[in-house]
Amino acid sequence: MREDRNLMLDLIDFQLFAYNQNYHPRFVRHHARKLLRSSDPISSRSPLPPSLFILPNDAPHTDQAAVDALLLSSLEVQSSLYHLGQYCGNWSASTSGRARASFHLILHGRCRVALLDAHGIELDALTLAAGDGIFFLRDIPHALTPLDAPAPGTALCRVMEPLLPRQADSTGLACGFFQFRPGLADLLADTLPDYLMLRAEDERFRTARGVFDLILAETSQPPGGSPVVLERLTDLLIFFMLRHLALHDRQAYGLFVLARDPAMASLLQAILADPAAPWSMQDMADRLHMSKATFHRRFTLQSGTTPAQLLQLLRMRVARRHLSQGMGIQDAAERVGYQSQAAFSRVFQRTEGVAPSALRKR
Repeated sequence: MREDRNLMLDLIDFQLFAYNQNYHPRFVRHHARKLLRSSDPISSRSPLPPSLFILPNDAPHTDQAAVDALLLSSLEVQSSLYHLGQYCGNWSASTSGRARASFHLILHGRCRVALLDAHGIELDALTLAAGDGIFFLRDIPHALTPLDAPAPGTALCRVMEPLLPRQADSTGLACGFFQFRPGLADLLADTLPDYLMLRAEDERFRTARGVFDLILAETSQPPGGSPVVLERLTDLLIFFMLRHLALHDRQAYGLFVLARDPAMASLLQAILADPAAPWSMQDMADRLHMSKATFHRRFTLQSGTTPAQLLQLLRMRVARRHLSQGMGIQDAAERVGYQSQAAFSRVFQRTEGVAPSALRKR
């Protein structure tokens, strides 16, 4: 029975991957049957109904349907409000330093968010306006401040006022934390981007914008909205942001799928813990007590990429984090298993879209 369940999981993973790639039903049936006839079987398999392998020709938005099913069954996003109100004058706000993923929603006004290194030195800055939001998927040093710098000597305001009544030249904020299913948070934090941005005018996020409008409507109700309602709406907002990421980033989608599988998730966590290790195909298969053929087939069906490609991605994500914290290029290269700085720089540029030297200068 356990073996048949493993087979069913393999087939469901393949169907999710096929949905994501929008493959024709004939392709799906052909390769699902090959899986059943594999010369390296996971178990003695009982026949399964052919309908399991059939994707409807008229299925609307098949990519979105697969991603929704995956995220809803895996993430279990839960948000909590840290503060809700408005700042006036000279102020500063941050949710960093608590080892948690966090968010900032701009309800009215404008502000500036500075991205900092571990020593508090500014690396980059973004401008946020009403309807914008930023979601830090890991604990990134940052600070929100007024867009227009106050006059020198202006005292720092440390008190957040209630949202209503709205005051002139104020910035309304809803800030807090969010978490994923236990065991999933660390893996996603180490592999996904540092943060996601929601822009009010960005047409790609129309659905998320609709949820943000509900948040704005709720906060306009005296005495400024129900924290419980706002937390649940924020859960939805984060879900739609992650859905957009999964729909438009094949690597992110593959990571979501692998993170759902406890065995594969444990392998990814081991790689992230020691990215400099050789990590041959045999090493990875042995860790999961599989043959190389079974491991490669299962990994590829689930993630849509090969183990070697994802290993390279994970190494570059770890290196990017080291470089962002000020580590030298040679040291970062060695931390992820590269002895040649030139070879590392080529792979980093190809994978991350920016040269290591340019990232350090930022």
